[in-house]
Amino acid sequence: MAVYRFPDVSTSYDAPDEDGTLVWGSRQPRTVLGHAVMEAAQSVLRLHGEDGYLAKWVRYPFPVAALQDLRRLHLRHDGCARPHQPALV
Repeated sequence: MAVYRFPDVSTSYDAPDEDGTLVWGSRQPRTVLGHAVMEAAQSVLRLHGEDGYLAKWVRYPFPVAALQDLRRLHLRHDGCARPHQPALV
C-alpha cells in the first residue's frame, strides 16, 4: 500500500502514481489491511452515523454497501483471527 501526494488533486485524479511523491508506504498481509480498513470505516460510521457523515462530507453518503461487502469478504476469505465487532450496518 502506498500514499502519494500530488500538487493539485483536482487535476491529477487519474494521474499515475509515478507523477506523485511517495509520502507513505507499507506492505501488509491482505487480512491485516482488510481488517484495519473495515474497523476504521466502522468507527467513522459509529462516530458520525450515516446522516452525520453526509452532513460533514456533503458530496457523498457513507459507503454502506462497500463496508458490508468488505466485511463479508474479509470474514469469508481472510481467516482473520482478530476479534470482530458485530456489523453496524
